[in-house]
Amino acid sequence: MKRNYIFLFIGAILLLSLAGVFAASCNLQVSLVNQDPDTAVQGDSVKLLFQVSGVENPECKGVVFKLDPEYSFSFADRSDSNFKVLSGSTYFQDYKNTWIIPYTLKVNKEALDGDAEVQVFYAPGTSTLNQSYLSKKFSVRIQDSRADFEVYVRNYNPTTKIITFEILNTAKVDIKALTMEVPKQESIKIKGSNVNIVGDLDSNEYTTADFEGTPSNGEITLKVSYTDQAEVRRIVEEVVNYDSSYFEDRVSDKKGSPVTTWIIVIVVVLLIVYWLYRRQKKKKRLEEHRRNRIK
Repeated sequence: MKRNYIFLFIGAILLLSLAGVFAASCNLQVSLVNQDPDTAVQGDSVKLLFQVSGVENPECKGVVFKLDPEYSFSFADRSDSNFKVLSGSTYFQDYKNTWIIPYTLKVNKEALDGDAEVQVFYAPGTSTLNQSYLSKKFSVRIQDSRADFEVYVRNYNPTTKIITFEILNTAKVDIKALTMEVPKQESIKIKGSNVNIVGDLDSNEYTTADFEGTPSNGEITLKVSYTDQAEVRRIVEEVVNYDSSYFEDRVSDKKGSPVTTWIIVIVVVLLIVYWLYRRQKKKKRLEEHRRNRIK
């Protein structure tokens, strides 16, 4: 009886030893090797590239990999499975034996700026059921580099047909290479270039852009293009309302009208010339009268 217990004890030790050897022989390591773009933006997609090493060991008998995007992310493609399965060993002599796993995630619009976490689970084998997974968390940098704008019709001069748009950067980020474009539409007829290169625009700063055209009452659509802090070129549409009544019969227009100014100048000059002419003529009459009296 004692001999049976001894054999059972020795068998248990051997099984534990074999389990330890197996665990040591299948040593999986996971790393995040790339994030594109380097800084993720709310509402956009981010590509993550994971690398699993140790999969070349046939003792692993394959690998199961699972990604949990947690609260800041979701899968960009709903049909994309969070499970990835590698069947068997990847060993091939003189070649790097790692498993590269790509994921494309959509950044939630409510995600906060800063480092957000994703968690991965991995285990040897090929079954996704009843696995004792190892886990690891990785940080993904999020920063909202998109700009937001408020655009208005600042001025319209019917004489010169120059319409001025004012644009304000209401976001917390600075932007570069801002341009404004007035696409073809019924509400405004542009003459000349329909694109105005504005330049850089800091946060909470405003600038203006002039176009020559004839607007109609109603909505005018503008295309605003800019380069954000992640060096991504973005295009947004802004809609402004034009009401001609705000720009009619203004005192500033009457005072500053070039035509009116020239008319006033010409009238004044004519009056001065006429006054000098009458004065000269009167002087001649007086001289002639004086000569006649002397005679």
